[in-house]
Amino acid sequence: MRVACWGVLVVLGLFGCKETFRREVVFTAAELQAKIAPQFPLMRQGALAKVVLRAPEVLLKADSPRVGLRTEMEIVPPLGRAYRGMMVFDAGVDYKADKGEFYLVDARISALDLKEVPGRYQVFVHELANQVLSRYLDQLVVYRLDPDDFEESLAKLVLKKVAIEGGRLVLHIGLI
Repeated sequence: MRVACWGVLVVLGLFGCKETFRREVVFTAAELQAKIAPQFPLMRQGALAKVVLRAPEVLLKADSPRVGLRTEMEIVPPLGRAYRGMMVFDAGVDYKADKGEFYLVDARISALDLKEVPGRYQVFVHELANQVLSRYLDQLVVYRLDPDDFEESLAKLVLKKVAIEGGRLVLHIGLI
């Protein structure tokens, strides 16, 4: 009977303090830009070419849980000249609770503009760009929870929801 009473009290206490165990981490596009840009350039050396992504620009679309980026892209084959252009992609936001860090994952290219690349190589270039994104994007830390902040250290256990609201990335985290 005592154990049941204590259990009920603990549950009621948690629900009564549920705001303490919830947190919204909010970023504007400019704040995300400041966190992401220093982690570039991203490079991938393949057997047939090197791909470099530079100068990311954060793009937040309303009503989307994904973060968009536009980057300069350069393809450098071992022989011949380099090809430059732009790439636009978006990515989901994932949370690694053990580290208290948010990462970009599951990138999808929406636009690739390398007009100087011959048509027969466009598919190859697209595949190289996908390799760079899949290999390096999940290493980009968007945000790291502060282990010295009591609320953030409690909230670091669960990511509840990711949303773009009013031109801002909103990460809903918490226990309840």
